[in-house]
Amino acid sequence: MQNQHFKRFAAWLLPLALCAAPAAHALKIVTEEYAPFNFTENGKLTGLSTEVVMEMGRRAKVPMTFEVMPWPQAYDLAQTKSGTCIYSTARLENRERLFKWAGPLATNSWALFAKNGFNDPITTLADARPYRIGGVTNDAKVMWLQNNAVTNIVTVAEDKLIPPMLTLDRKKLNAVDLWVSGVYAEKSVLKAAGVSDIKMVLKINDERLWLACGPGVEGSTVKSLSDALAAMRKDGSYKKILDNYDKRYAP
Repeated sequence: MQNQHFKRFAAWLLPLALCAAPAAHALKIVTEEYAPFNFTENGKLTGLSTEVVMEMGRRAKVPMTFEVMPWPQAYDLAQTKSGTCIYSTARLENRERLFKWAGPLATNSWALFAKNGFNDPITTLADARPYRIGGVTNDAKVMWLQNNAVTNIVTVAEDKLIPPMLTLDRKKLNAVDLWVSGVYAEKSVLKAAGVSDIKMVLKINDERLWLACGPGVEGSTVKSLSDALAAMRKDGSYKKILDNYDKRYAP
């Protein structure tokens, strides 16, 4: 009789035990197609920042899943979906309290680009204010321009959509005169866009890139990832990754 009571009790207790100790969930990492920092090559996610983030996760023993999507979608997801981080992200002042930060992963140089026939003198950021500038929604470069009183900006979901919009005719509708993008990313974006007659007009900023984790990610997890990156810098493995991409993508 006692044995039967024990079996009933054990059968009732087991589901509670399973609920009380759920399996650990992997950190969801979202990013965009933006070479050389994060991009898909031969069906595999790679890039300077990608290699660094993956090695950080391996060393910190933090399981990760990765997903590539348009930047506006990734940026929103990192803020709203629990257990989500985004990279490669500029750590701007207006973003500081939105995320928990691990990095920096790399440094990106930003510039304004135009069609080859563009000959208007632009030597300062102020010179660019009258022109229509194409950028990506929720992208740090767009936010930075706006914070520096450059507000005539047309935004789209992906960088590769902008080069075909460039024109020399300032009266043309649904077009832009300048494009804000990364110096290292320019060649790969132009290739994806099928456009080649583009030149740099003005380098505007150098910005460090980070892994940004939403408020639902534990601070201890972010610290473990940061410590892993510090160890990578100390043992030379970070420099090895950086040098490899410098050789391939230096402008």
